[in-house]
Amino acid sequence: MISLQSAWAMVLRHIRIWPKDFNIPLTFLYWPILDILIWGFLGDWIQQSHVSGVQNYRAVSMICLLLFQISSRGTNCLNNYFHEELHSSNIINLFSLPLSLSSWIAGCILYTALVTSLIAFICILFSLLLYDLMLSQILIAFIYFAIPLFLCSIWLGFVSLSIVTILGKRGMELAWIFAWFFTPFSGAYYPVEVLPAWGQAISSVIPMSYIFRGVRDWLINGTNPMAYLIQGYAMSFLYAVIAIALFVYCFNRCRKNGLVRLMD
Repeated sequence: MISLQSAWAMVLRHIRIWPKDFNIPLTFLYWPILDILIWGFLGDWIQQSHVSGVQNYRAVSMICLLLFQISSRGTNCLNNYFHEELHSSNIINLFSLPLSLSSWIAGCILYTALVTSLIAFICILFSLLLYDLMLSQILIAFIYFAIPLFLCSIWLGFVSLSIVTILGKRGMELAWIFAWFFTPFSGAYYPVEVLPAWGQAISSVIPMSYIFRGVRDWLINGTNPMAYLIQGYAMSFLYAVIAIALFVYCFNRCRKNGLVRLMD
């Protein structure tokens, strides 16, 4: 049973750490802003040199980059949420309280949604200040594509957390590797058609690849992205449900053997 009060309490616990640990908000904001600077100016150069053959290349690349922050930073947020409990040796204290795992997961997802929304708002504002982009186009893109990309961050994040529950602290690096492994095959920075056959085979089972394909077709050709959206929604929702179920199974099994092993 999910307790909204307990879930919100977990959100507040992590938000109140921010003033005490400047590394947390810095981590959330530094990398997205760096991406915007590097890829934005690269897009300017490609646009000016007419290398891409796409007249609105900068707008397409920037909107894809802004949308990618939802899945990538959401995944990082989920990892940081769990790692904070391990780093502070608080995981045992939490689950000695009347806190259900479902309430903890709900708090985790709610916290990730709030942080991701904040990051998206700052990134959009920063992009509008630096580059000549249309706010209406960005907002429509987020309305269409933000939710399935957030679901992608959920399944990537909870599979990463499952790795940590199996391996303990020793699995943290592997969790980060898994979270970023699919980036080259997601189609966020370039169309998946440029990948070799084996790369496109990996992309075909990743929901992000369909979502970003829909983004590009909509922005470049003006085609209706609904077919890609439906496929992206269906796959990302299914993957998210499976990933959460996997984490619940791994965590409950770990709890039976003693949560102290997560500290190893």
